[in-house]
Amino acid sequence: MSPEINYLPEGCARPDAATLDRFWQSAVAARPRLAAAGACQVRWIGLDHESTEQVLALIEAGDKTGSFTLPWIVAHTTQPEPRVGDPIILIDFLGQPRLLVQLTGLEEVTFGALDERHTAVDGPPVRALAIWKPLHTRYWNGMLKPFGLQVTADMPVLVEQLDVLYGADPPVADSLT
Repeated sequence: MSPEINYLPEGCARPDAATLDRFWQSAVAARPRLAAAGACQVRWIGLDHESTEQVLALIEAGDKTGSFTLPWIVAHTTQPEPRVGDPIILIDFLGQPRLLVQLTGLEEVTFGALDERHTAVDGPPVRALAIWKPLHTRYWNGMLKPFGLQVTADMPVLVEQLDVLYGADPPVADSLT
């Protein structure tokens, strides 16, 4: 099984398939149970190089334990619908694989109904709703614009719980065994 590059938003460099495959093979060598996994998604989280590095560091440190996906973007792109159990390779701004995470929980909520219980999975600097909602409104409006959409109170949002399985440097604690 090789990682699948389905959809990546504009901004980051597109990862090299051979580099992704080497990262995946290293992760499988460290975590043999991954060999039974189905498709492995590839995602980029961030706005630019600096924010991507901050987000990856927060995830690796365990300070950011989740992410968010918009079903509207899934419906308009080749991004697969998230499923609990999915392994996801997170790439940096240069397209290099950095972390392998696993989706361990999903909750669908409307943007207007999001509260600090939902944003608690995000990194400490943006957990407060007064920061989180304006930041994500700007970010998602930029991502939705090509599809003629914009953030609304009734827009569905998938709140995703993530566990780190493997890092590009030394592997992190094994949560599969």
